[in-house]
Amino acid sequence: MNLDQALKLYLNHLSVERNLAQNTLESYKRDLSLYINSCKNVGDITNISEKMVQNFVNEYRTDRAESSVSRMIASIRGFHRFLVLENATSINPAQYISTGSKSLRLPKTLSVEKVIEVIESISSTDANASRNKLIFEFLYGTGARISELVNTDLDDIDFESNIVKIRFGKGSKQRIIPLGKQLKIAINNYLTRERNALASSKKSCNSLLLNSRGARLSRQSIWEVINKIALQNNLAELTPHTLRHAFATHLLEGGADVRVVQELLGHSSVNTTQIYTHITVERLREVFAETHPRARN
Repeated sequence: MNLDQALKLYLNHLSVERNLAQNTLESYKRDLSLYINSCKNVGDITNISEKMVQNFVNEYRTDRAESSVSRMIASIRGFHRFLVLENATSINPAQYISTGSKSLRLPKTLSVEKVIEVIESISSTDANASRNKLIFEFLYGTGARISELVNTDLDDIDFESNIVKIRFGKGSKQRIIPLGKQLKIAINNYLTRERNALASSKKSCNSLLLNSRGARLSRQSIWEVINKIALQNNLAELTPHTLRHAFATHLLEGGADVRVVQELLGHSSVNTTQIYTHITVERLREVFAETHPRARN
């Protein structure tokens, strides 16, 4: 079996049998395409050796975070394990590849004051102002990923119960997030000022965010909005994920239990959420050093 056929077979397995989300499939495809391209000269999947896998991983590790390397290794391992199970080959050259040590990388975040300053910097005179403000209020007010915001429909917002349903991951699972006051105001402003004018009677799109054609707003368009606001505020570190990090960090700083934050973020394991506790501890150290009389030099 040649390499392209093997990759196509594996991606089909992930899509049909494991029912992985489209974004997850794209990540697997992106990682494994890089790997497959590095092995093109062998022709057949049975000719890939353990040394070739290790050389690829070593080269890939050169300028990438260890978390990215670990993900790549996991993708390669799963790929070769599947091929063995499918009897496409009897050899698993990735079986003994080490993931290496994953260093702790604290996510970048913003202070409460800075997030509010950024949101309030969106002028009401700007084109699409209420939509742009809603994007920021939604990401910061729910901790949603950009893909989750894109997939949010009007039906996912319950104004009477003050909750938002966030659909995510395999099988379109969902989690429930309380609908905060400022986010509720932002949604209502957008619905009355912009969305009603964009909604087309010829289309049945139920998406919360619409583009100029009345269709669902894309990930790229949301990225462009955030990049524009980031540039205006001279914040190179501002991304959709920065707002998700800020959501989690500010909850913990305010006294929220880490397991509550885990549920709100949709993490399957509390260990993933624990990284935010390191941020709040660092902040506590800073405040202590700045304010306690016996901590100052």
